[in-house]
Amino acid sequence: MAPLAPFGRYILVFDLDGTLIDSAPDIAAAVNALFGELSLPQVAVDLVRRWIGDGAPKLLERALAHVGARQTSAELFERFSIHYGENVVKLTTVYPDVPETLAALSDAGCRLGVCTNKPFKPTLAVLEAFGLHRHLGAIIGGDSLPQRKPQPEPLWEVIRRLGGEPPQAVLVGDSAVDLACAEAAGVPAIIIPSGYGMVAPEAPITAARFAELRDVLARL
Repeated sequence: MAPLAPFGRYILVFDLDGTLIDSAPDIAAAVNALFGELSLPQVAVDLVRRWIGDGAPKLLERALAHVGARQTSAELFERFSIHYGENVVKLTTVYPDVPETLAALSDAGCRLGVCTNKPFKPTLAVLEAFGLHRHLGAIIGGDSLPQRKPQPEPLWEVIRRLGGEPPQAVLVGDSAVDLACAEAAGVPAIIIPSGYGMVAPEAPITAARFAELRDVLARL
């Protein structure tokens, strides 16, 4: 592996779903397990992938609306969380080059954190299951603060916990939610599109795959 160039921005904050991991199959399985209990139609994983990004309650709201259910997300969220919590890493996979790249960035002196709208408990479970937590100095989930992305406060909090400030930071994500959060927080975003989210982001800084991240960082 080629030596890493020094980065002017060394506080690197990552989104989770759609950026580090492909969790849509497990999330879809949880939705469909819940819907099976309620005799509701099953939903395709590709649809669930599009609904991810604004937090689990919003995802469930979109799924219920799609099948025309009368129940609300608030009524069913606890049961959905149980289904997902029991199978959080059954079908989920880490994207190619993620473990190696995180390790290399950490070894180069970068400080790494995660800022996600996924609730904290399953976030930590996934990161620990794949050994990614060992590279991270701060983790903020969708229920860690009163705010969630695209509001800037979760990103600012990760940066603060990593001992940095916005001028030293970059957000690496995949969605329009990540891009809007970074813009609100006053930091650049590197977007690696993955098909997650309702709207494709129109980002000025992109990478086609995770392995390109170090080269993109070197150009900032």
